Amino acid sequence: MKLKAFRIALFTLISIAAAVPVSAQNVLHLSLREVTEVALQNNFDIQLAKYESWIKKTDEMQVKSIFDTIFDAEVRYQDDQSARASTVFGTQTRDNDYNVGVSKLLPTGTDVRLYMTNERDATNSQFSTAPVTHDSTLGVSVEQALGKNFFGLQDRGQVQITQIDIQNSRFTSLDRIEQAVAEVQRAYWDLVLQRKRVEIEKDMLEQAQKLYELQQRKLNDGLVELPDAIAAEANFEAAKNRLRLAQNSYDSRVNVLKLQINRTDLEITIEPTVKLRLPEEDQATIASLGRAFKNRRDYLSALNDAKSRDIQVTINRNGLLPEINLIASLERNGLGDHFSDSAKAISESDNPNLFAGLRVVYPLENRRARAELKAAELEKARVLLNTKYIEKTISIDIVDQVRDCNVLAEVARNEAQISDLQIKKLEEEQKRFNRGRSSTDIIIRFQEDVIQARLSAAEAIYRYHLALIELQRREATLLAEYWTEDL
Repeated sequence: MKLKAFRIALFTLISIAAAVPVSAQNVLHLSLREVTEVALQNNFDIQLAKYESWIKKTDEMQVKSIFDTIFDAEVRYQDDQSARASTVFGTQTRDNDYNVGVSKLLPTGTDVRLYMTNERDATNSQFSTAPVTHDSTLGVSVEQALGKNFFGLQDRGQVQITQIDIQNSRFTSLDRIEQAVAEVQRAYWDLVLQRKRVEIEKDMLEQAQKLYELQQRKLNDGLVELPDAIAAEANFEAAKNRLRLAQNSYDSRVNVLKLQINRTDLEITIEPTVKLRLPEEDQATIASLGRAFKNRRDYLSALNDAKSRDIQVTINRNGLLPEINLIASLERNGLGDHFSDSAKAISESDNPNLFAGLRVVYPLENRRARAELKAAELEKARVLLNTKYIEKTISIDIVDQVRDCNVLAEVARNEAQISDLQIKKLEEEQKRFNRGRSSTDIIIRFQEDVIQARLSAAEAIYRYHLALIELQRREATLLAEYWTEDL
């Protein structure tokens, strides 16, 4: 019997030792903040959300490309030896054209172009004043929209709408990142809970072992009946199984958290440094609502949508106007036998060519523009209605979640008090048992009551922390203290 007790005690020590990592060098001791910061750097969902935001930001460069400076150049050559009806024109004409220009659309809707052309004409006509002539022209042209796209209103409006879309895309990415952070923190608290469960099962295994060893000694001395000794041994074996299951659950939660922070090394384990502690204060509904309306990205995105629709209505209302474009150009040219001569003559000769014109285009029915304006106005009304709906949803979400947090906080405090009472009850019954006034079955039942009470208290605190994470997520404040990057 003593040999059997020794083997059981040895097995118990091995089981408890198995719950401790072999090498402390392979243990990552992480706080909640540290595990969150690691996740922000390594989590795959977070990395994907970042790239989506970065990709969307390139839309601003694309829409602003309409204001890019455009350089153009053209070279043309023609050798015309066609048969002619009159010898006046000669038998051969060679034309070389070299043209360059720079154009730019300004945010005011002004299209400006600066250009220079050179035409080289060579002919063998006997009636030509010079066999080779160069005609160089330097000019500037301006086209200004005065009706539709009045002073660049539509162009600037599209840029503004794109910027708003980019900001909303950033809100969406931040929401995804915050959701991923919430999942990581939930997994962390789950790991903390499982560690607490292992600690509880270790404590109860020690108590079960003490009871078993005591009953074995009494059985050897003839002071206890065999059924009581068997009950103590069965309780001891059940405690070992519970510890095995608790440790296995802990190891599984470690792997879940490792996957979420992208640390899947088999030789690495994670040890949380945070403990389950009772909540110290209740949450305030008014303060929480203030934070939510200040930070909720779906609400900010809805406000942005309303602003975007305002801009779109203005653009479409401008689209009802006719196209009225003022066109003007000023050129100076010079002639010479060589390019240098003709280019020099541009500045030395006073031979300007001024042109001004007004072009008007207007579809008489203009049905497309009217339909687009009507659609934009209806879309604006829909967005405003959706914004009101989001406001109501946020209010209900926050009120419900604050109430959940406060109820769960009170439940956690009560469960902790119940746990203390169950522990005290077991201690008092243990005293009676030591005086021979209680039974093994009662001690075992009281031990089970303590286990359930301690686990219930731990789970209640765990549920409170999950509710607090959800409250911070609904307020959109969970990410604020960790996020430092600019999307």
